[in-house]
Amino acid sequence: MLTCGRVQNVAIIILTAIMILVSSPALALDGQGESEGAPEAVLNLDLCTLAYQLYHQSLCLPLDPWYDLMSRVGSDRRENICRFTHEYAARLGAAGPVGQSPEAGFYSGPNAARNWSGTNLNLDPILTNYKFIDARNPAFTRDGERYLAVKAPSYLSQNIRVIDGVRYRAKPAGFPSNDVEMFRVREYPTGEDHLVVFEGGTGIVGATEPAWSLMGFVLMHKTATGYDAHIVFRGSRSGASLAKTVLKAQDVVGDAKGNPDWITDLRGSKQIPQPLISKVGKVTEGFANSLPTMLGPVSQCCKYLSEKYPAPEHIFVTGHSLGAGLATQFASSVLQGGYGAELARQVPGWSWDKILLVAYAQPIPGDPEWAQEFDKLSPSSQHYWVEGDMVVEATSSSLVNLFIDKGEHAGIQKKLAAVANCQDNPHEVFVIRAALLRDLSSNFAPLVSRLGAENTWGYYENISKMVTGQAVSYVFPGAPAPVIVSQSNLRQVLSNCNFGQQFGNWLEQVYARMIADKSSYIGPKFQSTLDERRQLVLNLVARMRQPLPGDMNQALDGLVEDFKLIDGNLGLTEEEQWIYSAMLLGRLENTPLTVTDLQSRPETKSGLESAPN
Repeated sequence: MLTCGRVQNVAIIILTAIMILVSSPALALDGQGESEGAPEAVLNLDLCTLAYQLYHQSLCLPLDPWYDLMSRVGSDRRENICRFTHEYAARLGAAGPVGQSPEAGFYSGPNAARNWSGTNLNLDPILTNYKFIDARNPAFTRDGERYLAVKAPSYLSQNIRVIDGVRYRAKPAGFPSNDVEMFRVREYPTGEDHLVVFEGGTGIVGATEPAWSLMGFVLMHKTATGYDAHIVFRGSRSGASLAKTVLKAQDVVGDAKGNPDWITDLRGSKQIPQPLISKVGKVTEGFANSLPTMLGPVSQCCKYLSEKYPAPEHIFVTGHSLGAGLATQFASSVLQGGYGAELARQVPGWSWDKILLVAYAQPIPGDPEWAQEFDKLSPSSQHYWVEGDMVVEATSSSLVNLFIDKGEHAGIQKKLAAVANCQDNPHEVFVIRAALLRDLSSNFAPLVSRLGAENTWGYYENISKMVTGQAVSYVFPGAPAPVIVSQSNLRQVLSNCNFGQQFGNWLEQVYARMIADKSSYIGPKFQSTLDERRQLVLNLVARMRQPLPGDMNQALDGLVEDFKLIDGNLGLTEEEQWIYSAMLLGRLENTPLTVTDLQSRPETKSGLESAPN
């Protein structure tokens, strides 16, 4: 007979298998409810893309934010990287706002990065900085075995005038907490929209401490007749696959250890009572543990905007994947939970009883009793997904229901047919977008052509192919090559996150320590050899911080010399290529060198063309 603990672990294993397979007013598609030419179903999905863009921009280590590269079975390499990064985060937190650099004092991730006590050392220390975000420029990361570039379409991103943020002032004693503070991120010379990002925590199991990150935003969006408010929750990101970011971090499948977003995702097997979110039925545990950390910041976002703008004509709540689960439970907390009265007290001028959910690729948010009440209170809410999406469809099978509490999706269910000639996961946000655009009436062919012509998401084999638009992912028919991060905007993208300095500091204070630790290797090593490798890393960091000669040929000669110093001398070819790629990107950020210049030498060209394994 299965005990409760064993049943829970079996349920998590089933959800893990599903996740590995996927890793990685009434709305209509007839043109009604359009805003700036885009139907609301498309506009809200594009806002989900913007949430991913802003989150990826906040990552301090875009070339390996999830520590995929360090996952090597049989050694403690990844464990050591995470341990030393936690210690590095504590030093960042203790330093506070020193040096007057824009990002100082705005690091987040583990509690220690905020100089708070109680860091959860079981969670991967994914370092972020909210000051790095920029709606008008794209984001890129090395996303496991590929490079990812993402940018929301210009009809949204170019109309944002101000970006503000809300974060906790001090470590919260409990949730919800209104002890928050505002900060300015960026202001543009044009635009009519106002966006306020908010933070929240993921990776919570029971009473454990979360990892903190940018979890979404509230957008006050100008329309032809006034304003609409959009409350947007981001989806989860974790790199190559669950096998690297969670399973290799765990001793036992189901441990609350590894990537914090996936920890929240995998607590989807159990429905629990949570009156704050719903007074009727039960809601999914993972989202219900995480959402309360966001309620105070979201409330402050809305309160702040309510003091600057007239009441919105519509209030939309949206999200994709993890974001859809959080968005659904947020709408529930307003309509049928204990938080609705508190939110109405803080923001009394908004029509909270008319809040409308638009969810995409929604995991199960609650049980049937909860869903029935939600659909009664919000009959126009909708859920879109593409046929074949395992996150949405697999949880309804009889086998899964033996181990996973029975649940129901919320909203009017809008199942979209599979996209022809698309080999990408139907769970992906850009695949859902392609299906939505395809299904627009033929009367809107010019609108479809315009919206489809702007690529928002692309996967690439290497940096060179990324900046030239040679994607391995689906491209909407008639759209140009997906040049999202380009030779013309790459320098600004790197500069926004202070790429070279961030990577150099981490290389010096984390990687150099890891590479000299014997437990980071399989089999015996001479300590003298490891000490030499550590010194080489420190020498490379010193070279990164030195200015290159003004003469282009001399500058390229210096980068060729860097290649020769690294090649074959750090023990693992992939990590050597990764460090060299980062050194090249740092030079592109801080010198007049261009991608074309780097492609003129075999050594530097190889750094741009090395592919993640």
